[in-house]
Amino acid sequence: MLNELEKIGKHIKNLRVEHDLTQQVLAERADISYKYLGEIERGQVNLSIEILIKIAQSLHVNAGDLLNDIIDDETRTVSKVKAIFSELTKKNSEAALDILQVFHKHMKK
Repeated sequence: MLNELEKIGKHIKNLRVEHDLTQQVLAERADISYKYLGEIERGQVNLSIEILIKIAQSLHVNAGDLLNDIIDDETRTVSKVKAIFSELTKKNSEAALDILQVFHKHMKK
């Protein structure tokens, strides 16, 4: 099983390949060495948030997207629910919570 650094590195490599970029080109865009990029892609080194952001910008993606592979499904689901609830009025969020509670009670049976 891949550790978190390997998952992030694999995701970066996949995006780089999708964008038809060599390690050299992406490294130049991110202002890092291609050797360091290779180590990142193999999950061999820790990378700073600053470097993660530079790589994301060079790939034209959100830095958070590079971390998606290390976030488990339950965390993603909770985040989606929070996002939905944050857009609702108080009255509508109370109604949605009631529906969720009825669903939860039904699923327990």
